[in-house]
Amino acid sequence: MAAKKLKQISPRIKVKIYKLKLDEKNIENIIKNYDLVIDGSDNFKTKFLINDYCIKFKKKLITGAISKFDGHIFTFDFKDKKTASLKNFYQERTVSDDILNCEFEGVLGTTALIVGCVQANEALKMIMEIGQNLKNQILIIDLLNLNFRKAKFKKR
Repeated sequence: MAAKKLKQISPRIKVKIYKLKLDEKNIENIIKNYDLVIDGSDNFKTKFLINDYCIKFKKKLITGAISKFDGHIFTFDFKDKKTASLKNFYQERTVSDDILNCEFEGVLGTTALIVGCVQANEALKMIMEIGQNLKNQILIIDLLNLNFRKAKFKKR
């Protein structure tokens, strides 16, 4: 349905649909074909998997995460060896999908919409090579109190 809508909006667009769950067996064949990856996955196992393969293939990665009224957005360019990664912010062994579970915590559509819009905006800036991006920073969004802030972090 989404592919059909996109084709109606822009008939020259190429849409490739993958009807499978992303995992260690298929990620390499998928990710190697793209320069920029936008991660909207809903679990940390997948987020770390995408992060690792973007590092391996020196891709640009924009990751978003949400829970209730909170959102996090990261932008990485792994062609730059000084770029931090998702693992420099979240320690893989301490992040559990059992603790940070969307089914338990809940997700608001408005939070997903805002985080997704910021990710799309970051992607456009990267493609056009304009403006500043969130490299080595996180944008933390608190929609309950309407706070937006950035925090820096470094590669370890």
